[in-house]
Amino acid sequence: MPIARKPSVRLLPLALLLAASCAQAGWVPVVRDADTKSTAVSTYMDPKSLSRKGDYVSVRVLINFSERSEEGIASAIGIDEFDCMNDRLRSRSSAGYAEPFGKGRLIREFQSVGAWTRIIEGTVTEALFENACDFYPQWWSE
Repeated sequence: MPIARKPSVRLLPLALLLAASCAQAGWVPVVRDADTKSTAVSTYMDPKSLSRKGDYVSVRVLINFSERSEEGIASAIGIDEFDCMNDRLRSRSSAGYAEPFGKGRLIREFQSVGAWTRIIEGTVTEALFENACDFYPQWWSE
């Protein structure tokens, strides 16, 4: 069953996301008030990277962690793929870096496609899903 969309999302509208992307080298913040994990990470997306392949939409995502992991990872950049018709996502790739915003030494990289997981309501992942899927709104009604 599709998740209900709630207006309690604190996101920049897509037009502002696109405009802001030029000022921030492509990365714009994505925030979800209800996500308790959002204080441990800062999440960004690159609206210029949105692309559609068949039934799926993908986007580049950046996560800055408030503390480095035991391996020394301060940030991660990945490509997430969304199945907009079935409310789910999977990771296509991910890379962990020693400095925020994908800077510094590359510490770990994954190039394998992950398993599909359901979008959890009230999370930053739901906000990413909504932004990615709303980029092609006319397509979902065909």
